[in-house]
Amino acid sequence: MINLKILSSEQFEKACHFITLYARPLDRAYFAYWRGEGEKEKVLQELEAYRNEDGGFGNNIEPDFRLQESSPLATTIAFQYLSQLNMNPQHPFIVEGTNYFLQTYHTDTNAWQAVPPSVNEVPHAPWWHVLENEHSYSANPDAEIVGYLINYDVQHPLATKALKRVMNHLEYLNEYEIHEVQCYLRLANLVGGEVQQKIYRKIEKKLPFIIDPPEKWSQYGVQPIALADSLQSPFAKELNQELDVNLDYLVENQLDNGCWEPNWSWGQFDEQWEVAKREWQGVLTVQNVMTLSKFGRIDSSAV
Repeated sequence: MINLKILSSEQFEKACHFITLYARPLDRAYFAYWRGEGEKEKVLQELEAYRNEDGGFGNNIEPDFRLQESSPLATTIAFQYLSQLNMNPQHPFIVEGTNYFLQTYHTDTNAWQAVPPSVNEVPHAPWWHVLENEHSYSANPDAEIVGYLINYDVQHPLATKALKRVMNHLEYLNEYEIHEVQCYLRLANLVGGEVQQKIYRKIEKKLPFIIDPPEKWSQYGVQPIALADSLQSPFAKELNQELDVNLDYLVENQLDNGCWEPNWSWGQFDEQWEVAKREWQGVLTVQNVMTLSKFGRIDSSAV
């Protein structure tokens, strides 16, 4: 019998302590809500701090670019929280947020621009730098945005048009960049039906090519939990052994102070990176505790 690693009650308490002391108020509120110890309204209250008058979200909600103004990418981050809160589609955050998506679609390129060129003027990770003449299409964040428009029943021709574009892109996709794949998986989970089945079939064929071996995980390699974060995932059965190794890896890589830290860095804007890194530690600690819990990898006396 395989001896699976379990996050001990002491390790769990250390993680909770770190979240309480150092995570962003948004992530603290979300973690409390997930544990059944906090209210949805508190999470929404903390999300308000990242919302702008145009209905979009910015203000560093994605720690890797320190941009105050709204962007489609940052707004999808906010919607990832909102989608876990069983929101009424008529809530202002949803109505104004989806309207922001409609307003920021570029009809000349038939796509959203993840971040505006003004990101170049603020501290940011190098991968978020906007190049003037870059026109290669990516379904990150387009596939995810389409998912929100359809899920919240936004009656607009753009939803159908953009869905056709992202599904056509998927059909001819050869390189499977993990963030683009995750956007497709969010679309699948939000929309269901035939769209979901098409996405699952396409990704399932490429699973061995998307996931990296364990020796690459410490250098931003793609871990199995990026594709299957619970036993309910359509890929959990196929990735069974890889997931066991990955979950062991998570347990082993918790730091002494209770957190997990990013396996990437900016290599520039060192002072601002330290701020972003601390924010990521909170985000990742919440995510990893939730993932370990979903797989039954936390001492049952602790949760």
